[in-house]
Amino acid sequence: MGWTEKLPSGKFRGIYRTPDGRTRTAPGGPWTQNAAALRAANKAEADSRAPGWRDPEAGRRTWGEWCTAWWPTRQVEASTLATDTGRRDRHLTPRWADVPLCDITRQDIRAWAADLRDHGTAHDGKPGRPLAPATVQRIIHLLSASLLAAVDAGALTANPAARLNHGGASPIVERYLTREEYGKVRTELTKQADPAYPLLADLLVSTGLRWGEAVGLHRERLQPDRGVLEVIEVWTLTARTIKPYPKGKKRRVVPIPAWVDLPPSRDGDKCGHRHESGTCRSELVLVNSSGSVIDTSHFTKAWGKACKAAGVGHVRVHDLRHTYASWLIQAGVPLEEVGRLLGHISPVTTQRYAHLGATPSAAILAALSDPRATTKKTRQPRGSAGLRIVQ
Repeated sequence: MGWTEKLPSGKFRGIYRTPDGRTRTAPGGPWTQNAAALRAANKAEADSRAPGWRDPEAGRRTWGEWCTAWWPTRQVEASTLATDTGRRDRHLTPRWADVPLCDITRQDIRAWAADLRDHGTAHDGKPGRPLAPATVQRIIHLLSASLLAAVDAGALTANPAARLNHGGASPIVERYLTREEYGKVRTELTKQADPAYPLLADLLVSTGLRWGEAVGLHRERLQPDRGVLEVIEVWTLTARTIKPYPKGKKRRVVPIPAWVDLPPSRDGDKCGHRHESGTCRSELVLVNSSGSVIDTSHFTKAWGKACKAAGVGHVRVHDLRHTYASWLIQAGVPLEEVGRLLGHISPVTTQRYAHLGATPSAAILAALSDPRATTKKTRQPRGSAGLRIVQ
């Protein structure tokens, strides 16, 4: 049952208690009459016990307070958590820590996104640097996840960052190497210090494996008699551990062409790195000259140097995966099969390669033959060109 309090102004406010025992002020006051304040308090208390009720004070929590409560409840991988922690501390907390949840608007988020793209976030007294549109998208996505959780907890009625078009994203331009171009780059790559580099490039372009899948490939996953490998373990760069499944959490089997030369076994019974689950039973297939996991930054630097020397322009290491897909599609492999080999969860992801298979067929080219080469033919009477005339 609600009650009232008399204010110094002589007016009254209604007070009630929520189901969890918290004391709240009834909305709509203060009132000049005590009876009106009491009726409002009783109504607010009754409403608080109705299904779907939301505490009007919940949205007054600051984003920083909410994040402190929400963050430990997240169910994400260690590598994702480490990356998100950096984004939270560097970008989200400076902007939103002291802002009440109910005061975060879509326009505020749009303005913040534009500022991140143009200036970044100042840190440790140093001015920020403009962020790539894709980076801004990931930062906004993390904010959106926190606000969606606030909706689920009843602190907000809607997520102001949901389906927000942040704009400014640059179109993705993917590079596909021809076999001749790849051959030139590989030749230059063999001149690098580490002999594992050209072998790793061959593995990437011939199987379409992601970086972590390739450098985390264990010897026991090779099946030479079948000419395939199983994609199961993955090296995580951030956590520097082996996790037990690739992106999408689906194992897959990928053929290995006969021309791919992988180094012989070093007779190692374990890879020497911590597995997030399970037990390691074999060595890594490819390691650097020191016997460790091939460092992505070192390989990327060597790859860029080889591309420059080969005169093929800028090509990312990840473009080897795109090149793999392009070679398959241009050879007539269906998009669905390409998506399975690449480990795509959604067929929409594979559609980015659809244009590679859109080459003119012989029938289309024949229909579009040069009309200038057409010669006049004598018109034949009906029925004389193979059409049977019924008498």
